[in-house]
Amino acid sequence: MGGPFCAASQTARPMLVLQTRYQLRMGEAVEIPAAADTLDFMLHAQTRRVTVDGKDVPGLVVAPNETQDRILLAPSAKAVPGEYAVTLSATSAAGEEMHTSVDVVVKPRATVPNGSTRPPVVLLNGWISGFTNSCPVAASSVTTFGNLAQYLVSDGVPVVYLFDNCLEDPNQPIETLGNDLGAFLRTIKYDDGTQVPQIDLVAHSMGGLIARAYLAGLQPNQTYLPPYYPLVRDLVLIATPNFGSFVAGNYPLEWAVGSQGAELLPGSAFLWNLSTWNQRGDDLAGVNAIAIVGNAGSYGTLSSATALLNASDGLVSTTSASLGFVSKNATTTRIVPYCHVDPAAFTNTLLGTFSCNAPGIANVTSPSHYTSLIVRSFLAGATDWQSVGTAPTADAYLATNGGTFFAMQNSSGGYVTDLTSVTWGNVVLAGGGNIETIYYTDFVTGTGDYTATSTSLGTINCGTLAVSVGYFAATRCKIGAAIVSVTPLSTAAGRAVTSGTAITLNGQFGSQCSNCRVYATPAGSSTPQTLTVTSWSSTAIVAQLPATLTGYQTLTVNTAAGNDAMGIRAVAQSILSVTPTALQYGYTVGGALPAPQSFAIANSGTGTLTWTATVSDSWLTVDSASGAAPSTVNVSVAPALLAAGAYTGTVQIAATGASNSPITVTVTLVVTAAPAFLVVAPQSLIFQFTAGNTAVPAAQSLSISNGGAGSFSWVASSSAYWATLSAASGPVPGTLAISVIPWNLAAGSYTANVTIAAADGSVSPVTVPVTLTVQGTLAAPAITGVANAASYQPSFASATWVAIFGTNLSQNTYSWQASDIVNGALPTSLQGVSVTIDGLPAYISYISPGQINVLAPDDPATGPVQVVVTTAQQASNSFTAQKVPLAPAFLTFDGTYAAALHLDYSLVGKPGLLAGATTTPAAPGETIILYGVGFGPTNPPLPTGQTVSTAEPLAGSVQIAIGDVAATAAFAGLAGSGLYQFNVTVPASLANGDAAVSATIGGVATQTGVAVTVQQ
Repeated sequence: MGGPFCAASQTARPMLVLQTRYQLRMGEAVEIPAAADTLDFMLHAQTRRVTVDGKDVPGLVVAPNETQDRILLAPSAKAVPGEYAVTLSATSAAGEEMHTSVDVVVKPRATVPNGSTRPPVVLLNGWISGFTNSCPVAASSVTTFGNLAQYLVSDGVPVVYLFDNCLEDPNQPIETLGNDLGAFLRTIKYDDGTQVPQIDLVAHSMGGLIARAYLAGLQPNQTYLPPYYPLVRDLVLIATPNFGSFVAGNYPLEWAVGSQGAELLPGSAFLWNLSTWNQRGDDLAGVNAIAIVGNAGSYGTLSSATALLNASDGLVSTTSASLGFVSKNATTTRIVPYCHVDPAAFTNTLLGTFSCNAPGIANVTSPSHYTSLIVRSFLAGATDWQSVGTAPTADAYLATNGGTFFAMQNSSGGYVTDLTSVTWGNVVLAGGGNIETIYYTDFVTGTGDYTATSTSLGTINCGTLAVSVGYFAATRCKIGAAIVSVTPLSTAAGRAVTSGTAITLNGQFGSQCSNCRVYATPAGSSTPQTLTVTSWSSTAIVAQLPATLTGYQTLTVNTAAGNDAMGIRAVAQSILSVTPTALQYGYTVGGALPAPQSFAIANSGTGTLTWTATVSDSWLTVDSASGAAPSTVNVSVAPALLAAGAYTGTVQIAATGASNSPITVTVTLVVTAAPAFLVVAPQSLIFQFTAGNTAVPAAQSLSISNGGAGSFSWVASSSAYWATLSAASGPVPGTLAISVIPWNLAAGSYTANVTIAAADGSVSPVTVPVTLTVQGTLAAPAITGVANAASYQPSFASATWVAIFGTNLSQNTYSWQASDIVNGALPTSLQGVSVTIDGLPAYISYISPGQINVLAPDDPATGPVQVVVTTAQQASNSFTAQKVPLAPAFLTFDGTYAAALHLDYSLVGKPGLLAGATTTPAAPGETIILYGVGFGPTNPPLPTGQTVSTAEPLAGSVQIAIGDVAATAAFAGLAGSGLYQFNVTVPASLANGDAAVSATIGGVATQTGVAVTVQQ
């Protein structure tokens, strides 16, 4: 409940408040809940105070809200964070007092997160006292700006603050509020406590003049102390009366001298000073700015015959609110169909009827509100705002009219304060807020003579001057010496000159005299510094501006014709800093492009530094060719068209006005040849074949090369028998022919892979897919006979070489190759041909259209068995053959003479037995080698489907006779797949001539009619 009663007077009584402890941040208001009588008393109190021990607490404010129905407590920027035990008191007009004790914890202002990509925004409200006849504390920015704050936060603005002029310094002159704004901005910190250097301002009405007063440094004593580094990035002026409010001008006697209302009178000393602070104008210190102007109201003064429709927002003319005064063009001005405020919010009776009936220009009620669209686009750095509302060039008034302030100075530089009339051509100017000193007119354009009449000076013709379209200017008539401008301007933002350089004062000075001087007086100083003059003419004076003179300076010229003074901004010479100054890139031909690298451009001096970047070579690019420091420039290289080698280029950074410009960044690029890698072309092969053709498709070639450096040779392999290679290896570069064997393939599509690899495995292999499409159908194979391949008898045994006879058994002739035997396993399919005996796959060594030779598989079955040949996926007839346990037979050269060898492996036979071969008879007592098939198992047994690596003896006993004489066998066993070898000694008793050869095993004899020639 309420705090304790403190007897301060006989009329004092305690306040009944419902909360006695408050925690709040600077700039944030909280409601003080109170009993009805307490609330009513505080709302109507004449004074309200927050004290400790009877002394006001700086920055803690208690005041009504905008709607006058609540009492708010808020700390301004002047508040010091900490905990306070304070007394809240209120005193009525009759002297009655109420008070209570509460605890207040003041927290620092909300900070901006480090790393934020956008600056914070400060919203500045306007002439609150003008509408409510008081200066209430704003509960939030909603009353003036509606939903704008929440929309900005949704756009990525980290924090949105409110500069409430009634909270920060109620009812103070705008110059004082400008200083308060500077203090406010200096309290905006990052999370780490460092100052936020760039802040966006969005100002409504008088709030825009507060922002301008801060940028100009305009002081209550009419001097200037502008910040050298304004803490402002972007500035949005919404319905700002840059040249006053014509409605306020209709009631000039209603405003107390020095009040905000008096300063808003057109032609007030405040507005004149604000408009002439920098070289007779206001450049907003170079801050990026935009103006949003309402035109839903009419414009008319008390002396106007008719009102101009859609020429104002009800309080401020479109010309006054335009931004044209900055640079004589209003391109960054947008006109929207709104009033200065919502009509219902206009409650000031001093200003008469509010001639506007449309929504308020700053009260953003939806995302589509024009002001919302413009502000959000502009602050985001987008260009959408350029199509919102109307451009000045399309506005009925700004496209054809301007306005002007007028004042006259005498020869000594003092203002003429007894003007009685001013005309511009046939236009009579009205007296402004600074009575008999400043005159003004609005909605005029063209060229005319300014004529001023002064009580003390009489009538003076000030010459012909123009009023530009869309431009509201402050025009001065100067008697005697006059400074018109100072050049050259630096590259700094806004209108400024560079310290440490020669400057030129342009104007009217007459001839140089012995007492003629040029002085510079720094802001805040009363000690002028004489400048060294190097050239003097009647229209131009060249003087050296010392490097020590930076910031705001007042230049004064003393001539024989009088004196004049002008305020200028002086910025120090910038110093270009580039880090690093060397970049190195590496690139391997065919590899990924090097990532961009960057260098930073900074100004290690003062002022603003703008730069340009120039590259030396076509393989070098930068992402920005110009900019303002600080900047980061990304450098990219394009080495794709460069040969292997080292390249050096440069990026030259130049900054006008920098004392050490230019600086060169050296860029080194090393291009390395690509490592060795296979390049095979084409990347795939396609063959077509129609069954029945006598010719296979033509071979196709692959080119094999090295796409990089180094050397290697290649090896190749195929994944399918039907894709054959012309070579298994070769040099690089080289070619490889690929052929197909389509004979025994059924209709369909077949795919194989040909793999090319480095012989030493040094590079990755390349796989080339080979596709063969076979069309048509082959004639089915037919078996006509099956026989022992040695004796040609109709029976055979397991592990016996068998000859199969027939038609269409194969479309080609082929004998197995070493490549057909994989890991010692004999092939059961040879180039698309397979055979089964008794349902078991046989091992194929030879195929042809009429004959196939196979090795019968191991199978204990005897008797009739079925033999089937499958070619091109077509099965032959099932042929019945006889299978027996043993089927011994000797191999012969010609069906008669045994295939025999001497131990030196020369052929045994009568001379001339074989054409083209040498044959010699066997000698009695000589050991010769005989070969046969079908002799049965060995000991140990060997599987028929595997190659024979070690000869093994027969499991059964074999008897061999030569010439009907028993012959001794030194070895009898299996020597190869299905091939039996017998090392037999020829009986010594044999006579010369042909001797019969026979063998018996298991009671089964070899074929008859086999002989060997014996010769002593």
